[in-house]
Amino acid sequence: MSDLFDDGNTRVSFVPSIATISAPTTTELNAGTALESYITPAGLQIKASTATVDTSNLASTFTTQGVGRRSFTITVEMKRQTPTDTAYNLLPYRTSGYLVVRRTKTSTTAWTSGDVIEVYPVTTGEPELAPPAANEVAKFTSSMMVTSDPSTRAVIA
Repeated sequence: MSDLFDDGNTRVSFVPSIATISAPTTTELNAGTALESYITPAGLQIKASTATVDTSNLASTFTTQGVGRRSFTITVEMKRQTPTDTAYNLLPYRTSGYLVVRRTKTSTTAWTSGDVIEVYPVTTGEPELAPPAANEVAKFTSSMMVTSDPSTRAVIA
């Protein structure tokens, strides 16, 4: 059994429009903007959480729980670059689109039919500029609010 490596094996795009998020097309994905070369090594933060539902009853002496609602907290830390500053200019406050992530396949490999990907419908918050620091590149963090049900195991059509 071999371990999977993240380095160089994550592709991330911000896509303006997807008709069916469980089966986006390569044409739709290619219309997006690739972000992986702007994202810092630990900058892609997609945190899933699941609420619990108390299913206990008065007759029991044990607390039981069921699975409740899911949610995601998404932040993406990216480098600012000259002269166009593509990522920063792409993601101003209240920009809607789809954050699309493919893991465990080289980032330079084109979107391919049959690939399993994650598709998150999002709207961006106000970009947070990182304070200037010695020996670091200029960075910003984009918070992204999930606006409808994502497809965390979508398959490219």
